Amino acid sequence: KLPKKATALAHLDGEAPPPRRMARVIVSHGEKPSAEGTGLYDVGPLDGNGGLMRGATVRLVRSLHWNYRPLQMDDASATPAVTRALEAISGLLLDCFGPVFPNLKESYDPAMGTVACWTGANVFSSLRHRSTRFWFNWYEDPGEFQLSWLHTLPFNFDMLHEGPPEGWKAVNVSFCGQHYTTIDALVEAEAKGQVWRCNGKQRTAYTWDVPGPRPGKRGKFPLEQETKVRQTWKFSGRGSVQWGDWTFVATIRPSSGLALHDVRYRGQRILYELSLSDCHAYYAGPTTDKQYHFSDKAYSLAQISGDMKAGLDCPPGASFIEGAMWGSHNDPSQARGYRLACVFESTGFDGSSWRHTQLLNREVSGRPQRVLVVRAIGTVGNYDYITEIFLKEDGSITVREAFAGYPEVDRLFEAVKPSWGSVVRAENESRGKLVQNLHSHYCAFKVDLDVLGTENEFHTSRISHADSELSNVPGQKTQESHRVDFEDPDAEFVATPQKPGLWRIVNPKAQNILSGTAKGYAVVMGSSPSVHTYAKSHPFAKSATFARRHLAVSVRKEEEPAATSVFDFYAVTDPLYSVDSFLSDRESIVGKDLVCWVSLGKEHVARTEDQPLISNFAVDFSLVPWDYHEKNPEMNLAMAGLGPEALVPSGRMTR
Repeated sequence: KLPKKATALAHLDGEAPPPRRMARVIVSHGEKPSAEGTGLYDVGPLDGNGGLMRGATVRLVRSLHWNYRPLQMDDASATPAVTRALEAISGLLLDCFGPVFPNLKESYDPAMGTVACWTGANVFSSLRHRSTRFWFNWYEDPGEFQLSWLHTLPFNFDMLHEGPPEGWKAVNVSFCGQHYTTIDALVEAEAKGQVWRCNGKQRTAYTWDVPGPRPGKRGKFPLEQETKVRQTWKFSGRGSVQWGDWTFVATIRPSSGLALHDVRYRGQRILYELSLSDCHAYYAGPTTDKQYHFSDKAYSLAQISGDMKAGLDCPPGASFIEGAMWGSHNDPSQARGYRLACVFESTGFDGSSWRHTQLLNREVSGRPQRVLVVRAIGTVGNYDYITEIFLKEDGSITVREAFAGYPEVDRLFEAVKPSWGSVVRAENESRGKLVQNLHSHYCAFKVDLDVLGTENEFHTSRISHADSELSNVPGQKTQESHRVDFEDPDAEFVATPQKPGLWRIVNPKAQNILSGTAKGYAVVMGSSPSVHTYAKSHPFAKSATFARRHLAVSVRKEEEPAATSVFDFYAVTDPLYSVDSFLSDRESIVGKDLVCWVSLGKEHVARTEDQPLISNFAVDFSLVPWDYHEKNPEMNLAMAGLGPEALVPSGRMTR
């Protein structure tokens, strides 16, 4: 649990000792009334060495409804109900899929492979009615478990969790492309001979469904050993980094991944916090009642990841940041450090940060671009999320989210073109077509800008075309700026080429001495990120209100720490944290400590080249100093002049 910002700032600015740290603990209380079934506790103070200080206390902070309890990946409460459902149709399962179900112990044969049962919230789940989606992926060799993402059985169902687990039943059943309201309805249809059997027995030659060359084949163009990067940054094992004019602290949060704190440029704090809040994925299904979503924070953007690999994820010589992982033990006391982020300098890969060729003498001068990269990777089952923060010498920051890994798939047995995805592998009639579901990714970032203090404003500019007052003279482009005075849940700031503009957080009390304008930082969207297009009444629109716009600006509050929470995954239509709810009180945002909630989204329409794994794709935004400096701050840095090999130490080019 983070300390209060005011307390932290007092320490960071040398005015107070380090604040005491507390742990936030979530307890699911099955023995309590439903309204009090999830307890949030503060435990501490912590001693900084993995233990508690003398006199530590446990204090109940808040009680939430039982259905707000987070996803627990080792929760086996539904296993007996799942087994009952499988046993009721065991003959069908064995005939169509083979002896691959561990729940059916008498028939299970590991030599034929194994299906892993996965769980997640379905589209009907809510605070009042918690409901789970169950689906099954096949694999043969645990060492190649990854191929299971392309071997999803055409069999899944939902389960409503009301009353004791003994009464839970499988509903909304899909079997070989046929749909039944309950398992009992499927059993009844089978007794009448009305169930068509597909050939769902899985097999693999480890060719199309795993990455790399075919077994026994050598890959083309062998990789060469990378040279070790020169360490131009200072790094402490606790995440403190200094590079050029930048200083900051980087950390990996157990649930949401990468976060930077106290980010300063030339000694001035630019950001109190820059952090990933969550990533969501929204999938279309064969029918509307089979659409589904993931909150990757609920599964954890850290706890089921692995060590980052030098030479692949980071160059040799990079500094690694460890994150505490205990996911394989489900016991925080067994946590150990994993390399979940790295820091390194990237030089010249993106050309120059500035350059110019003089018209008369054709002489070239410029500055090769040098960037400090902070990269974190969180693997959540089939997908890898690559979060990157690029700190540049001009005082700007680019944040990029890249998506990698395996797609989710389903099967189609009808002779139609699916509107809910793309056929990526067509087989015979009994096996159907492998379809990669149409889906989208949305990642939310918390950007707590402090522009020369915490009394800031939000300004927007709009570029438009104005008609001329003279009939024989054409009109021209104009720019108009105004201050936004209040939070507004109906305001949707979306970057669009049809209506270009600019968003800035400024300090009106800090004027640029050359321009007379307020110093600030702009939020600039890049790479055309998408936004949610669901109707506001759709459950998924309610679960991720941050994704309806690229930017929302609210007053910073301790009780609004992130765009989403781990409590929201199953309470689809009743999220505990919601950007819309942050904005709903319509508070003044003039002269306040402000937070920007930035959303990066990408629609993923499948192609055959997405198999077996996708080629990474990314979306990004930047934080750009806007009238913050009197001139380009890179002008006092060494530059290249008189040709690419003539490095000028400082000042003008020499003759």
